[in-house]
Amino acid sequence: MAYEDVVDREFLLNAPMLADVWRQPSVMLEIAERIDEIKDFFDAFLAVRKPGRLYVFGSGDGLFAARGAGARAASFVGVSGLEMLANVAPTLKADDSALAVSMSGNVDRTVEAAEAVLKRGSRCAALVNGNGGRLGALDLPLFSIAIRDIAPFLCGTSSYLATLEILHLISAISRGHVVETVEAIRNTAEKLNDLLPKLNSVCQEIAAEIASTLTGVRILSVGGEGLASADYGAAKLVELTRLRPFTDDIEEFSHRQFWSADSHELVIYLPNSVLANGVASQSAEALGEMGFSTLSIGPERYSATATRWSIQFGDLNNGEDAYFLIAVTLQLLAYYLAIAGGFDPNTRRHLVDDELRFKVSRKLTRRHLLGN
Repeated sequence: MAYEDVVDREFLLNAPMLADVWRQPSVMLEIAERIDEIKDFFDAFLAVRKPGRLYVFGSGDGLFAARGAGARAASFVGVSGLEMLANVAPTLKADDSALAVSMSGNVDRTVEAAEAVLKRGSRCAALVNGNGGRLGALDLPLFSIAIRDIAPFLCGTSSYLATLEILHLISAISRGHVVETVEAIRNTAEKLNDLLPKLNSVCQEIAAEIASTLTGVRILSVGGEGLASADYGAAKLVELTRLRPFTDDIEEFSHRQFWSADSHELVIYLPNSVLANGVASQSAEALGEMGFSTLSIGPERYSATATRWSIQFGDLNNGEDAYFLIAVTLQLLAYYLAIAGGFDPNTRRHLVDDELRFKVSRKLTRRHLLGN
């Protein structure tokens, strides 16, 4: 089903988050068409002279995307806003560059870190959506993903995939691998468009089957890119449900989190190698003896066979990027777990209506919004 069909069926009005999920193949293709614009931005503001380094920093989704994209080819370093502010900015060298990532441009630590980079005399640009908010007010060079918001208070879905894509393209530009990366992204968008109906159906079925007894979710993977994807999935669960999410390394879970885990939790594996797949399969088989529900998500060649459920993407033979497909699967699973748990993922009213927690959240990350 194409995004245009979703609009025709009035998903925009009735289920804006689902519409946001469904438009992602189109968003990916639109971003890919802007490769020349991205390259010009990189050449003008982000290219570093050796031995300089590019640091990409942000919070939440921006941090997950930076860590994930940065881990793949080590073409830049992904750090949190606080790490940039406290540890990195004071030691920046003349040849270093920095990129702040914040869709709103209003996260306190990200803004403060950008100010610290500028005070240091180093180059700093920003990846945002729209005018860049407080980051834009710093008169930084801005690159906007330019994605129209479908509904209020609905973030981190298509904007996350767009951010991840742009950071992968920035990495490809720095390494001289632009043509093949753009082609891989286009193939991934086509694959995602074909898979969406199946992913939607399977996630809905899993959520309906386990939601009534589910107490939490553990998302396990390996390496920087895998764990960044796991953290992103956990963040979606926090936004949409009241479930307690945890993330960990597949092996290290056995040595630490397992001892406090509840057999009414769902354990999700994101194996990204044959070896990790083997360990995940052994782990799932053992956890099954205690009654844990388990799910494997990924390419067919890395599917953990002993899990209760397996969401497979088939063979990815044309450079398709499994991590984009994993992110969308986790979005859909969080969406349907929210609905099955009695929450509305299309409005997220349970976050705003928890007035004390919402006020404290602003004190933690966006003090300038207190009273609004």
